Amino acid sequence: MSESKPIQAAKALWHTQRVKRLVRDYLGSSVACLVSVRETTCTDPDCAGPATDVRVVNLSLCETCFTIHKPVSSVSYSDIVEIL
Repeated sequence: MSESKPIQAAKALWHTQRVKRLVRDYLGSSVACLVSVRETTCTDPDCAGPATDVRVVNLSLCETCFTIHKPVSSVSYSDIVEIL
């Protein structure tokens, strides 16, 4: 039996917030920035499924974007360290 839409949405939100927290923990508390995380469909033929897009914007409006080729629920702190 599949999960209901509200439960799926709650899980997705929880994992999105978790990844944002991982990015902020890696950057440190002294760095003021906006962090955006979303799960997208990966267009890379070598990628098996969804990917996670992360965008970090500092107060100078300098933007850093990267993609982790894993679903947002599978992203770990080591993935953040590796990509940043």
